[in-house]
Amino acid sequence: MYSEAQILEGLLKNEEAAVFEIINLYGDRMLRTAFAITGDAQTAEEVVQDTFLQVCQKIDSFRQHSTLQTWIYRITVNLAKNRLRSRWFKKVTPLAEELTTQVQIPNNSENNPETVAIQEESRREVLSTLQGLSEKYRAVLVLHYLEEQSIKEISEILKQPEGTIKSKLSRGKTLLKKELLKREVVSK
Repeated sequence: MYSEAQILEGLLKNEEAAVFEIINLYGDRMLRTAFAITGDAQTAEEVVQDTFLQVCQKIDSFRQHSTLQTWIYRITVNLAKNRLRSRWFKKVTPLAEELTTQVQIPNNSENNPETVAIQEESRREVLSTLQGLSEKYRAVLVLHYLEEQSIKEISEILKQPEGTIKSKLSRGKTLLKKELLKREVVSK
């Protein structure tokens, strides 16, 4: 495994190994992030490919004010948002279906088939509800809870003040909980 400095140096020298390293390190998470924003598997894959192209083409413009990972996520989020706004964008695959196939339920002896089925249905409802939220809340919730990014990292990725991110996270959680209560997925 390479350090971020080694990856950056390799990218600046156009080394193939550095490109493969960022694909291995960030590819799956970028795909989940792009998919959570766009709600479309094919579009998410295109966003990730475009992100890798931009990273390779614009690595000279990386100013190192943030980590390489944050810079790559910022590109991913921006490209995904641009695709979402595009008038040619067409929603094909619901977010809930795609993500539930990627999310694994912990395997322990307490999980009988009925419990697993209930957990899976709840997960689908939560993800479906998340998809229905406004893009500004969905992006923050996805980055924080699914991608486990800190408030500071999300602030850097979205280029918004930390206070704004905290506000959107709080409001997004409130809206999500309100919708889940309506659907009777969670109780008060």
